Amino acid sequence: MKAHATASNLTRPKRAGLEPLRRIPATAPQEALAEPTLFCPGPVTTSARVKQALTRVDLSHRDSAFETVLARVVARLKHVANAPDHDVLVLGGGATAATEAALSTFVSTDDRMLVVSNGAFGERIAEMAECLGIPVSHLRYDWGEPVVLEQVEGMLDGDPRIKAVAMVHHETSIGRINPINEVGRILAPRHIRYFVDIVSSLGAEEFDMVRSRATVVIGSANKCLHGVAGTAFVIARRDLWEETSHVRPRSMYLDLRRYRASYKETGQTPFTPSVPAVVALDAALEELERDGGPAARRASYQALNSRIRSGLSRMGLKLRWDAHGSAVSLTVAQLPPGLTFNTFYEDLRARGYLVYQGKGPVSHDSFLVANMGALDAATVDGFLDAVAEVGGLPRY
Repeated sequence: MKAHATASNLTRPKRAGLEPLRRIPATAPQEALAEPTLFCPGPVTTSARVKQALTRVDLSHRDSAFETVLARVVARLKHVANAPDHDVLVLGGGATAATEAALSTFVSTDDRMLVVSNGAFGERIAEMAECLGIPVSHLRYDWGEPVVLEQVEGMLDGDPRIKAVAMVHHETSIGRINPINEVGRILAPRHIRYFVDIVSSLGAEEFDMVRSRATVVIGSANKCLHGVAGTAFVIARRDLWEETSHVRPRSMYLDLRRYRASYKETGQTPFTPSVPAVVALDAALEELERDGGPAARRASYQALNSRIRSGLSRMGLKLRWDAHGSAVSLTVAQLPPGLTFNTFYEDLRARGYLVYQGKGPVSHDSFLVANMGALDAATVDGFLDAVAEVGGLPRY
């Protein structure tokens, strides 16, 4: 296990060269327009109910009908996250926008932040904080390595300037669940603001806002909640507003104080949200409640995840970071021998399934397969059959 502690002088990764855009024919073949099944860690395959919610009605975000939907989404998110004494703020954009909103609203350029990372999305938080002018200390582990609580304590003891800590719950690049509750217990008596990315965990992985002692969490509609891309949210403890009143906003659109004021005054968002995505999230959250809540979804995910892991292993494909602490919603697997990711992706796509390329140190020989979204055992079996066919592998 290796951990690398650094201060503000983070090195930004070089931008990879951009590939030229491919021109799509005006009359694309019908098969190219067919809806694939998404085994991606967001966006996910949605249910018929959520799809219908996207298109069944036109709403104005300034009308009382949308205010009702928004209030219902806020109440349902509070319930799913167990956030009784918190504000839920919904905004248009992805989880990256919501994370930047949270950091820029609640952390000043005079507050040092400790970022704990063991994968791509923790490292993204560190880069984002640096872009916002926040002094950063970075406890950076090799990808997939577990977080060592004693090292977190050591960083805090060694630098009293640290006023905030940020980490990812489900580090999606490696499929690992990080010990957010244990870190929360360390931070609570020190009165350090605690930011947790629950983007790929809320709705299926075990999460409780109160138990985690998180000050702020960031989530997205289009992962384990089974909504669609285009809307995200921040959940913040109510006493944080006064505590961080000294923080000057660095953005108009991402200033969460505007959102809170608008909610309180009008029941509306201050800017135009992704109305269809919010309506779809409302339908998805209702579906989650009807199906038994996060505990029931977790059990369903666990069964599908075990089916995927078992099937890939029987084909002889190595599973990466397959150890205690793995997520129930994601598997990182070795590519079939002799195949590049692009070949594997296109051949799977032709059979109606989409996966993601592995990230970071395993980007050259691995793929991510998520069992988020409206999937069932028969769909998983069809996917496994396709992987075996594409890779020329045995399917037992």
